[in-house]
Amino acid sequence: MKSRVNLMLVMAIVATFLSCKTSRTNKEAVMAGYVSGNYEVECMGTGMDGTQLVKVWGFGTDPEKAAYQARKNAVHAVVFKGINAGKPGCMTRPLVTQPGAEELHREFFGTFFTDGGRYLNFVSMANDGTVDRIKMTSREYKVGSVVSVRHAALREELEAAGIIKKLGQGF
Repeated sequence: MKSRVNLMLVMAIVATFLSCKTSRTNKEAVMAGYVSGNYEVECMGTGMDGTQLVKVWGFGTDPEKAAYQARKNAVHAVVFKGINAGKPGCMTRPLVTQPGAEELHREFFGTFFTDGGRYLNFVSMANDGTVDRIKMTSREYKVGSVVSVRHAALREELEAAGIIKKLGQGF
């Protein structure tokens, strides 16, 4: 009888942990539903015109969707993560450093990162359009491409929207 109670207690604890993990994952998906939570980005160099050249990977149900997701991921990395891997030169510090800013400005970023959204104004293919394609499963592709992110113009956009402070405004 005692082993049955212990077994039920263990099952209840496991069920509690699983439900907590699921709710946390769902919350993160709602907060950043426009960008896949799993992406890789690395610096390939910088341009004199305020651009950063990055190699970024995206996932999708077909190569074209994965390539669009990679562009979103590149802009998202510049805005929220910074570019820490790869060659030196890219801004390692993200444009938005305020904790919770993505949630605070959810409406702006939700619109900004929609399919065909304004993020496309700040990213373009940097090479001849060739991409690295990997078929992960029968329904998922991983696509890597080198893109140019207009870092300076993106900063100006976020300043104009009131999301970040203008340079020189102090702390």
